[in-house]
Amino acid sequence: MPTAYFPSLSNADVVHVEFVKPTGGVVPMRLLVDSGFSGQSGFVLPHRAEDVAQALVPPSETMGALQGLQRRAWVLCRVPAISFEGMAIAILADLANLSLPAEVDGIVGLRFLRLFPRWGAERTADRQWRFFLSNPES
Repeated sequence: MPTAYFPSLSNADVVHVEFVKPTGGVVPMRLLVDSGFSGQSGFVLPHRAEDVAQALVPPSETMGALQGLQRRAWVLCRVPAISFEGMAIAILADLANLSLPAEVDGIVGLRFLRLFPRWGAERTADRQWRFFLSNPES
């Protein structure tokens, strides 16, 4: 089963996901892993990511770190290292109040993680942490 590995930050696990623009090209993003982020959306992306929206989805009320009515869109996402490509719903929001690490562009949640049969964090032989996603269809 092909597996993609992503070095963890000192205080957070991250994955690298590419988002395909409807007009062509891709936007790579480093996303904070938040398995407690559940619901109908797989990602929280910054407003500036509007150019990756394939189609708009009706807004939805959110609770938790983001609250209130949020804009949403279908996005085409890829994890090239394991030949994964799929559609998911993303919230497009102002992330300024989320206190994300500077190296992080947004959040990936449980709905996206569950597209993979294996995912999680592990410690390497050199005692560093890394996050992984496995794709049986690669």
